Amino acid sequence: MQSFQHEREAQAESQPSLASTEAAAQRRAGPKPSHAKNRGRLDVVADVLNCCRSPSSKSHIMLFANVNSIVATRMIENLAETGLLDSVHEEANVVYLATPKGAGFVAKYIELQRLISPELVPIESKVNSPNRLNSLNF
Repeated sequence: MQSFQHEREAQAESQPSLASTEAAAQRRAGPKPSHAKNRGRLDVVADVLNCCRSPSSKSHIMLFANVNSIVATRMIENLAETGLLDSVHEEANVVYLATPKGAGFVAKYIELQRLISPELVPIESKVNSPNRLNSLNF
């Protein structure tokens, strides 16, 4: 039994294993390309401002922009500080509305995206998809 183990060890030392060969090939080739596209901060800002074309509650913004409560709160505060978003108090609720400056931001964002990568801006687009720029209308 011991001689069999010694033979296997000697064979493993003389020939690199398939796993180590594949690992070396992957290191040379670099990381695998990711198919998932994470949105950046500007993408989320554009989604929030697009949602706020009409008066929107915080929960509506969260659903439309696909962000959690903490991110939505921070985003709303930052956009209000920069003058891109206004808060409007209606009855017992607070709703948010994009300012003209916010509308201009979204228009320039769309224009920049089309200049950088027109192939990512299809004719037909769905809201909250990676290729959603056509749904951002101002």
